[in-house]
Amino acid sequence: MAKKKRSRTSDFSLGKHTPVGNLPSKEEIDATVAQVSPSDSEPVAKDKRIPFTTALTPANRAALETASYGGRGSVADVLNQALEHYFSAVAPIQNKEMEAVFLKIYRSKQK
Repeated sequence: MAKKKRSRTSDFSLGKHTPVGNLPSKEEIDATVAQVSPSDSEPVAKDKRIPFTTALTPANRAALETASYGGRGSVADVLNQALEHYFSAVAPIQNKEMEAVFLKIYRSKQK
């Protein structure tokens, strides 16, 4: 005896053909979606910032990454160490008052 083939939509049947509730119309659904979704006219704010390491020369970036892979910490750690050495030994800052002002500004932003 051949097996009776079931319709694929039979699992989704509500049984009787009477409506169960008040379902929204297609127009009501479209209106709700239009209210919630951003329209094409609204510009999406793009972050125009680029990573600092992209502003470096390829040779300096390669040196930073090589040093960081060598176990000296992250790229930021190596860069901080290099800047500390530069500003303490190579070219010390003469204007300490201006440095204090910037340091005060950056510390206030951390809070």
